Amino acid sequence: MTATIFDTRDYNYPDNYNEIKPKLKRLEQAIKKLEANLIEAESDTGIYSKLLNQRLADDLNLTVDYARELNPNQLLAATTVDGKVLVIAGAGSGKTKTLTYRTSYLIENGVPPSQILLLTFTRKAANEIKNRAKTLLVSSFSNSSSTDGTLSGSTLSNSYLPNSKALNDITSGTFHSFCNRLLRQYSGLLGINPRFTILDTGDAEDAIDLVNKEKKYPTQTNIQAFPRKKTLQNIISTSRNRRIHIRNLIESNYPDMTVHIPVIEQLAIDFHEYKRANHLYDFDDIISQVVRHLKTNDTFRQLLQQTYRYIMVDEYQDTNIPQKQLIDLICQPESVSLMVVGDDNQSIYAFRGANYENILLFGETYPDAKLIKLEQNYRSTPAILDYINALSEQITLGYQKQLYSEAASKGMFEGQKPIFCRLSDERKEAKYIADTIIELKPDYDYNEFAVLCRTSFQSNYLQLEFMERNIPFIVVGGIKFIERRHIKDVLAFVKILYNPNDTISWHRILTLFKGVGAVTATKLTQAINADNNSFEPLLAAPFAKKSEQLKPLYAVLTKASQADSVEQVIDDILDFYIPILKFIEDNWRERSEDFRVLKNLAQEYNSLDNFLENLALDPPNDSIAAIGKSDDGSNDDNDKVTISTIHSAKGLEWPIVFVNSLVDGMTPHHRSLDDFEELEEERKLFYVACSRAKTGLYLTAPDYFASYSGYFDKPSRFIAELSADKVAVETVRKSVFESDEPVWW
Repeated sequence: MTATIFDTRDYNYPDNYNEIKPKLKRLEQAIKKLEANLIEAESDTGIYSKLLNQRLADDLNLTVDYARELNPNQLLAATTVDGKVLVIAGAGSGKTKTLTYRTSYLIENGVPPSQILLLTFTRKAANEIKNRAKTLLVSSFSNSSSTDGTLSGSTLSNSYLPNSKALNDITSGTFHSFCNRLLRQYSGLLGINPRFTILDTGDAEDAIDLVNKEKKYPTQTNIQAFPRKKTLQNIISTSRNRRIHIRNLIESNYPDMTVHIPVIEQLAIDFHEYKRANHLYDFDDIISQVVRHLKTNDTFRQLLQQTYRYIMVDEYQDTNIPQKQLIDLICQPESVSLMVVGDDNQSIYAFRGANYENILLFGETYPDAKLIKLEQNYRSTPAILDYINALSEQITLGYQKQLYSEAASKGMFEGQKPIFCRLSDERKEAKYIADTIIELKPDYDYNEFAVLCRTSFQSNYLQLEFMERNIPFIVVGGIKFIERRHIKDVLAFVKILYNPNDTISWHRILTLFKGVGAVTATKLTQAINADNNSFEPLLAAPFAKKSEQLKPLYAVLTKASQADSVEQVIDDILDFYIPILKFIEDNWRERSEDFRVLKNLAQEYNSLDNFLENLALDPPNDSIAAIGKSDDGSNDDNDKVTISTIHSAKGLEWPIVFVNSLVDGMTPHHRSLDDFEELEEERKLFYVACSRAKTGLYLTAPDYFASYSGYFDKPSRFIAELSADKVAVETVRKSVFESDEPVWW
């Protein structure tokens, strides 16, 4: 038996394995089926290497030297354009580069850009891939052109020449932005009103709360308090995304709320009807409505299948059931090319509705699909990769993979092993991390360090320590720009200008005014809708008496509705709103800085619908004004240590990474310890954290963690399960501030 740092017999493991054994068996069979269809550029037989060479030989006129720029399996993935393909892209294996070159390869081979669909989870990722492909083609075209500007042997037709608008015809973006575009573009065919408003999560919570108050359901609050709007929204959304009946979801995840199941089920129905009546779509609706129409409208389905012939999906392990259905319905014909890229080891978003089974069942969905693996890592040192691979082996179910680096194969620099250090408490843990950063600082900038936490509150002591030691830092997370109260207020004005049926926005605006409560706001909203969405009821005597601000509100809405630009609309609204903000918020000056950001964003759009859609579907993560620059215009202010949750760090990398609070019950979280699948996701979360490190990985844990949830004093099982030779263990006798030197084991 391999020696481990701690005795793994001290840990209890979930006992529900047998309950999900049939599911696991099905997943295992699907994995084996697809593994049998694995293709490798450098296989033992060399057959795919020969095919690849032949493929490139047939494409002698290509302007991009794909074989030179890509490693063999990246090249295989970029040039395998027929049929269905799953690309398992390990951490740091260059999946973005592969998608970029595949996009370029398709265009160079005469595929019309309008037939290419690229789906990602952020607009930034989609734009990066598309823009890189365009830059690659333009650069290669320039290099291969003759002195008189003519193309020497390129297969690019005139319609695809660099700077041609045709290159912009690639459809790219998030699932939500793509489906939003479809609903508006084909609204006539689908029989829907194209002027709908998109509800973000906070808006959806408010809408549920409004329906709940208006319906006045008979709730048994004397037995158990009725859940709050945030919980209700999460239950309804999770039920839809995971295709689980509300009753079953509550019984398994919210047992204390079972007495309210009938009311919550009815509330979900009424909430849906309320949205339809007022032309409101929440995030779940946007995708599910497209899926519904694809299933029931043959013309719509065939139109999309004929339009999008080459489809690529990034981060496939993060897709939920409706997103998978969307892809499957469009890609139903065998002639449609589909390549999905992902890493089953990084499926960590079940709490958002992501379904880890999607990527594991790809071979079951597409029996003739091919499998390609990207295992060459360009991020981490061999020593860190050795640790990451050991973590991967502990994951129960998934595609076989072994990350490697070119440095290891050439006998180059191995790097230091990950270091595990256990401190007496959280304060000492924070001091150790600060000390290590200061010790390493001469060789690194602050922005090359990151501390990754399982949950945000685990950084509290760390932030205090950094402030005391004058270590600059930035905390990733908190309230997003779009979710700030004053921003939501201003956007509510814009929303009712676009969709006067938006009762949620009307309630938000009207209740700002003294004398207007929820009841009056409801009556006034109903009067506005009954009057063909006219603003005139604001001037009606019964309502005007309630607040003297309703008349000025009528004036500003009338003025803004006639503005000739989105920026002017924002200006008109701010002239009215800022005096209100002064009255309700003491820090109104600080908040007003965000309005400059909002106005700058407004300049980018020529219509209210585009402005609202992009803010709802791809909002700024934080206030640009708050980030700022130093007085001399330099970027010195950006030289800060990053403190982030692990979830927020996915897709990023730093030279030096610390993962803190590695106590069993915190990592993995105590709520996952009794469920096999949840514990597996926690294991993957730790894998994601460790695989962010390039040259240094530090794992820290206090001796104990005490909270209302319990007392936890065992090191994380994820540390304990690995062989002792995978990590260097450092102990500190007293304090990192005291004279004793650390002792290495």
